[in-house]
This record gives sequence, structure tokens and C-alpha cells, in this order.
Amino acid sequence: MEKYKRQDVSPVEKENERDENYQGSNLQIDSERTNRNYHLIHPQGKYIEMINKRLAALTLKRKIRSDAILMNSFVIGSDGEFFKGMRAWEQRAFFEDCTRFFIDKYGYENMLSAVVHVDETTPHLHLNFVPINDGRLSSKSLFDRQKLAELQTELWEQVGKKYGLQRGKENSQATKTTTYILQRRYPVFQSRHLAL
Repeated sequence: MEKYKRQDVSPVEKENERDENYQGSNLQIDSERTNRNYHLIHPQGKYIEMINKRLAALTLKRKIRSDAILMNSFVIGSDGEFFKGMRAWEQRAFFEDCTRFFIDKYGYENMLSAVVHVDETTPHLHLNFVPINDGRLSSKSLFDRQKLAELQTELWEQVGKKYGLQRGKENSQATKTTTYILQRRYPVFQSRHLAL
């Protein structure tokens, strides 16, 4: 899970919503396959415009800080072995179930985009939303270490089990660099684990 402030939203949007002309530093993107990427939640405008509109709909007691976290993003997938031999509709069903889980947990009205990238080594879902909790902007109240561990368990129980996946090792201190996700760090998952 990544947290983004105002100035970080547009670069993430550019990478997530890319077309065949996207020029990024990610060497794993095969622009010949970019036209196969697809949305499960299509953005209804620019991310920052959607965020501003969502925040304007809230009754806030105070002004939003300039350094506030405006967007949370998850990259959801599994290892390449999980997707081998899967038909396109089976992959889509998996990502739809993951998206539905997040909609049910955090509200459709807070969702910005859910886009599946199939133009990289392993298919994966980028899910972006505004972190609203009890009518206020608060990523911190939604995502501390314990809540993230609980979230991973819930996602595994509600989606991962259905697809024969195992939950990643709890409380693991191990990390790996995944170059296909903008050099961000994520927990290590062995073969056929649900990655969040």
C-alpha cells in the first residue's frame, strides 16, 4: 500500500492510466501489449479532480492540510505461476473479486480507479481510492501496521482461498524490490501467495 500527497497523484495516474505512448522508466512494460490493459473502475476524470470533488462532498470541521494523504494505492496480484494457464476471463474474475472486496470495505464513492496491467511480466491490479473514514480524510486511521495485516488476512479469506492461494507469511520482516512497481518495496510472497 502506498500513500500519496497532492503532488504525487498525477505521476501515479500517468503510470496507471498509460497508453501505448507512455514513456516511463519501467523497463518491464511492453508497450505492444499496453492496449490490453483494462479497467474494472474507470476514472470519471483526472484523479485530482475526482479527489477534490469527493472532499467537497464531505462536511469537514477544518481545512485539509497541504501535506495530507489524498490517495491510497494498492497493487494486487500473485506470482506468475498463479496466472499461468489461466484464461483471460479467469484472470478478470480474480481481479473483479479483489476490486469488489475493496469497494465493500472502503466504499464505491471513494474509488478513483481500478486498472489491470497485463503489459508487464505478471498481471496485477492497481486500485486507487480516497481514504475516507467516518466522514473525514484519514489514511492514518485506516492503515496502520495492524490494520494492514488484518486487511491482508481478510482479502485472503474472502478472495484468496477461493482461488487456492495461500496467505503471505504474517509479521514477515522480509522485503523484496519489485522493479515492475516503480521500485517500491512490498512483502515477500512465496509461490501462489496473494500479494497485497
